[in-house]
Amino acid sequence: MPFFRFFVLLWGLCIAVVLLMPGLLLHERWQRAGDNRLASTFPSHPDEGDFEALRRAYARPPSEWPEALVEPEVAFVELGPLEQRPTPEGVELRKARLGRRLFEDPLLSASGHFSCQSCHNRQLGWGDGLRVSVGHGRQEGRRNAPSLFGAAYRDAFFWDGRAATLEQQAAGPLLNPVEMANEDLAQVVDRLRARPDYVRAFGQVYGETPIAFSHVAEALAAFQRTLERGTRFDRFAAGLPVRFSDEELWGLNLFRGKAGCANCHFGPLLTDQKMHNLGLTFFRRRLQDLGRYEETGDPQDVGLFRTPPLRHVRLTAPYMHNGIMPRLANVIAFYIQGGGRIRPRNEAEAADPLWPHAARTSPLLKRLDLEQAEIEALIAFLESL
Repeated sequence: MPFFRFFVLLWGLCIAVVLLMPGLLLHERWQRAGDNRLASTFPSHPDEGDFEALRRAYARPPSEWPEALVEPEVAFVELGPLEQRPTPEGVELRKARLGRRLFEDPLLSASGHFSCQSCHNRQLGWGDGLRVSVGHGRQEGRRNAPSLFGAAYRDAFFWDGRAATLEQQAAGPLLNPVEMANEDLAQVVDRLRARPDYVRAFGQVYGETPIAFSHVAEALAAFQRTLERGTRFDRFAAGLPVRFSDEELWGLNLFRGKAGCANCHFGPLLTDQKMHNLGLTFFRRRLQDLGRYEETGDPQDVGLFRTPPLRHVRLTAPYMHNGIMPRLANVIAFYIQGGGRIRPRNEAEAADPLWPHAARTSPLLKRLDLEQAEIEALIAFLESL
């Protein structure tokens, strides 16, 4: 009799499972469908149920996160952990160590007073914390020193994208009269060749070949390729045990949704590696900077500046190519108003053939409707990157 009762109970349980399973599967499918729309439907004043849906949706792998809300023309790549480069070994390690020594040595500047780290300081997010950098003869530059985080993964350098590799980039600051002010690269090489300690150090990497500037550029690049490191967001996106607050998750959802950030900042590096006109040329004003146009002379390039990666962005203030925004809150306020606007002040400015190009900002810029709590959530997420 006990066996018979057990059999009846087991049989009843099986029937219940069979009857309930379609409903459970349907509920899960419905729940996932709702979660998939969170980037576009999440409310501005969420309650606990909304946050529960957010936690559930972003507990999944990035490939299963809610669909990002981006413009149709954007070739969006999902956010995720950045794959770290292998630690250099052997001759590559010696090259990177030589690069660090060069990076920190003011011998590379004409005056002997400035090194690469003068404007790219480890303690300041590999920038210098200034609106624009100060260089040779206490001259001010025109642009903010870009952070070197993620340098190994980029396909263009300088705010105007004029260098395609770190090796090409190396010569720019050395020859800039406002920065390190060398008349030519031979001056740099001659100073290094005159130092027996550097002759030995280069010899350990390049053998008996005389020091050449290509060696200097390679060593500096090798060091800069070692600067990236993992972040809280990397660990979170990889599914590792790291807690994200509800506010940070809300910010992530906003970033991928109504805040529009993911139109330009996506993928593990958090940049589209493209150039955009944000309306910050200050056309025919004191801070005028026409961006890539100044390199190419092509009117279509007026106002174009490179999209910076957002990894470690909390460490890299101030922001924008000219450093005019001291805090992330200022950057968000700028995008809330739809970016900058270029308007002629008089007939002469309106007649300038470059004015229409300066005024033509990126079509990805749109006015945003964000509540204060949403702004704070977005900042909380950005600070996790």
